[in-house]
Parts: sequence; structure tokens; C-alpha cells
Amino acid sequence: MTCLAFGYTPLPSVLPHSERLDEWLRRGFNAGMNWMEHTAEARKHPVDSYNAAWIGLWKYPRPLQKKCEPIAAYAHGKDYHITIGNILREQAKQLNGLPFVDSLPIAERELAAMAGLGFIGKNTMLINPKFGSGFFIGGILMNVAAGAAMAVRALRATPLQPQHGCAKCRRCIDACPNKALTEDGFLDSRRCASYLTIEHRGEFSEEQREWAKHSVFGCDICQRVCPYNARHLAETEPYFLPDENFTKGKIKGTPLWRAGTKSLKRNYMAARQAAVCLPPAFCNTLATSGKVEPAPIASAQSIGV
Repeated sequence: MTCLAFGYTPLPSVLPHSERLDEWLRRGFNAGMNWMEHTAEARKHPVDSYNAAWIGLWKYPRPLQKKCEPIAAYAHGKDYHITIGNILREQAKQLNGLPFVDSLPIAERELAAMAGLGFIGKNTMLINPKFGSGFFIGGILMNVAAGAAMAVRALRATPLQPQHGCAKCRRCIDACPNKALTEDGFLDSRRCASYLTIEHRGEFSEEQREWAKHSVFGCDICQRVCPYNARHLAETEPYFLPDENFTKGKIKGTPLWRAGTKSLKRNYMAARQAAVCLPPAFCNTLATSGKVEPAPIASAQSIGV
């Protein structure tokens, strides 16, 4: 995997996003993600033994699509925690640092913005003016004073300017069917299809089923409509998991394992009731792992491929 861009930032004692994190939690926007509250202090205060961070960006395995898809673009490949984590662990050995890729209570987007890799958009995503937002973020915490200064200088990239940010654009806010993006720049996870199809446990209420009905795993709407991603939108094949005989065990090692088969079945039924066409391989997986009948094979165009 090729790193799109990388940067470096010293770590302040308190990260600048701390007050907004407190407000996000106060308004209950973390929904059922109680760990966000439990780890809030760690997200606001970087690890004491480190004073700098190297941050990198890696492209999604599948480009964002022009049409809505029931499976988010980032989930069309191996689990990024594993693939990028392996890369970072090797680099961390050289820097005597601590690697992270969405696996530790670290404010990755904010650190990436501090490193000059983009800005936080109205969709709450990190947006890089050149590459859009269809990428993963990973990095290494290090102690420059412990002897990594030379390595850091060798890795340091020229910071990218955020240009004019989102300016007056509000396409993501208007495009979200569930109104999960607030006017003052927060994401209300309780309404977000990504949260509901991945993190929410238990059955859906009628309202939640309505909010999740066009997704099976994740949602890219707020990224798909972003002008910064316009040049990166593409329709490509093959679709996710072309092997129509794959079983429950084969979703291990992919991002879908985060939701688990039980939640995927729940999402599948909500989407099926909404007449969303799903990849035959995905339908067959759920059918073989329980009493869920596979949906009729749909044409590539109806799926949005």
C-alpha cells in the first residue's frame, strides 16, 4: 500500500478539539458508544511518554461511487487495522514509537489536521484538498527527545494548506437523509446510518430502521457529495466479495467483522424491506449462516456499480 501523504506534529498537553469533544458528549451524540465517554480524557491528552506524532494517509481499497451503495467504500477489502497496522509496526520499530490506526483512543483526524494534512469538514471528516476524504489515517506516537529527531526530519512532509475549507458549501448537511450532520459542525451518531449499521447493538426501532434502510454496512453519502471528492468518484468492478460461496468465517479479516453476522442480518432485512439491491455474494453469506433467504440477483446498474 502506498502512503498518499504524511506529516508530523508536536503534541501539546491538551489537543485543541477538547472543548468540542466535551460538547459532543454532552449532547449525547455518541449514542451507544459509551467508550467514547470513558476514553475522552485520553483523546484530549496525548500519551505522556510521547511528544510528537507522525501521521500518514492511505487510500480506500475502493473509490467512492457516484451512486449510493449499501456497503461503504472502505469496507471493500481487507481490514485496514491489519494491513496498515503491519506497515506502521515496522516503521514504529525504527522510531521506537507506538503505532495507531483507529485502534487507540487518539484523536487521529485532529492530529492529521495539525500535521497539515487537511482540515475537518462540515461532514466531520478530514478533507485533504488534493485527495479528498476517501482515505484511512494512521500514525506513530514518538518521543523526539529520545533520539528519533533525525528520523522524524527524514519523514516530515510539507504541510498542505486547507485552502478555503468548506466555505459556504453545505452539500453534505443537505444530502444526509437522516439529518445526522448539525448546522454547527457535529455528527449526531444516533441518526447516522454508519453508526446504526456497524456499532448499534440490538434490534432497530421503527425510526432507526427507517434511518438505516439504505445501508448494510456504513454510509458514504456525506463524502460522495463533497466537491473535494468529485475527481475521485468512479464506478469500478468487481463488486465486494465476488466469491458467491464465501461463508461466515471468510468475513474475518474484513471490516464487516466489526458488525458481526447478527447485526449484518438485521441490516440486511431492513435494506431488503426497502428494496435495496445487494451483492449476491453478500446475500448468500447471510443465507448460509442463518434463516435469511438470499435476495434475487440484481443487475450491476441497480446495485450502483
